[in-house]
Amino acid sequence: MDSLDPARHSRLCRLDALPRGFLDCPVNRLDTLFEGPTLIRLRGERRPPLFVSVLLHGNEVSGLLAVQQLLKDFEHRRRPLPRDLWLFVGNIEAARYGVRRLPGQPDYNRIWAGGEHPECRLADELLDELRRQPLFAALDVHNNSGWNPLYGCVNRLEARYLRLARRFSAVMVYFTQPHEVLGVALSRLCPAATLECGLSGTAEGVSRVVHLITELLAAPALDATPPEPDFELLHTIATVRVDDADRIGLGYQLERYDLCFPDDLEALNFRRLDADTAIGWRSPNARGLCVTDNDGRNVTTHYLRYQGEFILTRRPCVLSMLTRNISVIYQDCLCYIMEPYPLHRDNAP
Repeated sequence: MDSLDPARHSRLCRLDALPRGFLDCPVNRLDTLFEGPTLIRLRGERRPPLFVSVLLHGNEVSGLLAVQQLLKDFEHRRRPLPRDLWLFVGNIEAARYGVRRLPGQPDYNRIWAGGEHPECRLADELLDELRRQPLFAALDVHNNSGWNPLYGCVNRLEARYLRLARRFSAVMVYFTQPHEVLGVALSRLCPAATLECGLSGTAEGVSRVVHLITELLAAPALDATPPEPDFELLHTIATVRVDDADRIGLGYQLERYDLCFPDDLEALNFRRLDADTAIGWRSPNARGLCVTDNDGRNVTTHYLRYQGEFILTRRPCVLSMLTRNISVIYQDCLCYIMEPYPLHRDNAP
């Protein structure tokens, strides 16, 4: 991989039109069209703009494919956009290599609450610009590294936010941590949702994003009435991480690894697990898993226990974002712990 140029990824580039060739550009060639992370402001027939972010992680391409498909359709039919569309294209350097982030880079979805990285200054610059411009709504489009259902995430339990995520999926997740993500920052500006589109590039995820953006561009307003109780809402309450020093393997291989997880690990995602469900194995020398709650407190013993070699759940729970991708486990986390969040009509916001 090429060495990183700090100036290139610490500066927000701006365009008022699509660069030539964008609609058919492969994700790993975007660096030939853009000088770095770029905000593209496209004019439509109505304001304020819809904001859409894609490629915060370089190996999550569904958002880019959806935007290309949608804009190509408008171009083919020679129709103007019904509403202004502001598109942020994120980590094009990681996209060149098809990885979440490059060595030496921070996670582009952990830079939105300040910090010392050059990318944090880039994030501050973009947020400053968005604060100066009222937004209709905002979408941050992502993929999962392992099998998960398609779901929408919200950071505020307000009617417009819930209705926005419900347009994408009947499975929804409410979270406040990690607080450094773009979705949390956007939720302070306008109704916002993070879209988790399943595995990268799959047709259903791309199609649903195209449909949602098309709907929002045409919508005169967002419905602010309480949503119908026709969705499943889960609340993220804790994060499970591994120690960088622990070696991770798939399948039972404790003679080679410190922590091992089942080959079908991803089948546990979004399932209601009973207490004492085995989720893996731990060698005597392993540092083991660490669970932190939304306040950063170590709550490992509240959720997990060890019985011999087995790693067991201590209480019923729902897990999400489990993946067989070992690099992602180290770079991000093993999974999130969730619980159902009852939101009935009589107490809906």
